[in-house]
Amino acid sequence: MKKIRRIPLFLGAILLVLFAKPHLPGLVVGLILIIMGESVRIWATGHLQKNENLTVTGPYGYVKNPLYIGSILITAGFCILADNIYLLAATTFMFCFHYIPYKKRVEGDRLRKIFGSRFEDYDREVPDYLPRWTPYSREKVSWRFKFFIENSEEGILLIVIGGIFLILSRPYWGHLF
Repeated sequence: MKKIRRIPLFLGAILLVLFAKPHLPGLVVGLILIIMGESVRIWATGHLQKNENLTVTGPYGYVKNPLYIGSILITAGFCILADNIYLLAATTFMFCFHYIPYKKRVEGDRLRKIFGSRFEDYDREVPDYLPRWTPYSREKVSWRFKFFIENSEEGILLIVIGGIFLILSRPYWGHLF
């Protein structure tokens, strides 16, 4: 079932690349958003220990869903880079009205089972998407490359770099065929 849910994601990526029309203003704005989004994801994955510890440090001290925020920024950046407002509207709609409610329910239930009242307190105190001004926890935990790798973010980083290359090279494909 998990693989079936990825089909729209792959189809969207293919359509984005095939219909990309990159131009300078979109290039600048798109790359800034993509870099910001991937930076947030890298920061978050370096703190995340799935199902082992309730992660409340790094960006998780300010917002519950930094990986989603990073993904939203990356997606918006790619749509702007490719100059595809239609896919931007479709992905925003899908993310807001399908993905967010689904993940909030599933992840909230899972974290409540694993961490109980500690998660309840965190859930109550830390906003989902608009960051707090001060960190939830005073705990000092350093970013760890080990967690970055365990969370497979290097694969996402390579996909992001490859996607940028594909979209930026799109205007030159006509010379190949």
